[in-house]
Amino acid sequence: MINLINPPSEATALDVATGGGHTAISLAKRVEQVVAIDITPEMLAEAEKASSLEDISNITFRAEDVHNLNIPDCQFDIVTSRFAAHHFSDVKKALQEMCRVLKPGGKLYILDCSVFDGVEPEKEINRIELLRDSLHQCSYSPCLWHQLLKELPLTIDQTSLLREQYELPQWFDRMGTDQNSREEIFRILSSLSEECKIRYPFGDDYITTYRFEILATKS
Repeated sequence: MINLINPPSEATALDVATGGGHTAISLAKRVEQVVAIDITPEMLAEAEKASSLEDISNITFRAEDVHNLNIPDCQFDIVTSRFAAHHFSDVKKALQEMCRVLKPGGKLYILDCSVFDGVEPEKEINRIELLRDSLHQCSYSPCLWHQLLKELPLTIDQTSLLREQYELPQWFDRMGTDQNSREEIFRILSSLSEECKIRYPFGDDYITTYRFEILATKS
């Protein structure tokens, strides 16, 4: 992310849905000021603790809802969001808000879980993600992401669909997925078309997923 954005040292950044604060901390080491927001106070507390352990002092932590940011227009040189968009209840509104607070010429960076283009993966892999994580809303395919982004005043600099392999049962354990849901996930994987199985190989000890990475500049 840092290499792709190549942030100037005088930049100000907003990290949306900061979670444990990893992205905000990485940015804070390279830019002048970071505002890290999350809707969950408990996560903000964890992120603040993590930043203190690294002696980071240029992050401001705030409770905010990405769908309705209490932030004026055109405030930030960089807006980031990693592994969060699939939880947004209204992704169009969230993207509009992220774009609104970005300065003209500023950089928008998004990395999130994704699915391969097509009706089958868009439906079935999202079924799997919801079984694994009850808070899951939608993992968007590259095609769907491009549809969302073209409605915004953005120039797309780079996009990448990245294939990932996760070890089992750790992938389940991280979300506390129950045994029935785990078994249903394997039933769905086994019933995928042969074409889709090529995209999503799996075994008793691993599962294949995708991430989509976006870098864009506000017009």
